Amino acid sequence: MQDAGYTMAKNLKASELMTLKEAAEYSGLSYAYLRQIARSGRLKAQKFGNVWLTTRADVDEYIRTRKKTGFYREDIGQA
Repeated sequence: MQDAGYTMAKNLKASELMTLKEAAEYSGLSYAYLRQIARSGRLKAQKFGNVWLTTRADVDEYIRTRKKTGFYREDIGQA
C-alpha cells in the first residue's frame, strides 16, 4: 500500500524504522500531527496495516524543511 506517493526504500534496515508514536517521542511533535502530515505527504511515511512507519532521517528532514508559519515553536527538534 502506498500513501501520498511515497514508497519506503527496500534497502532500509528494520532498526531504521520507527512508528509515528516513537517519532512523536523523538521529535516533540504530537502523534496526531505526525499522522496528519504523513497522510498529506509532508512527512515521508508509509502505512502498513494500521501502523504508520517512518525513519528518523525522514522526521529530521521534515523538521529541517518545515515552513515557519502560524504558531511556530523553535524548540521542536532541538536536542
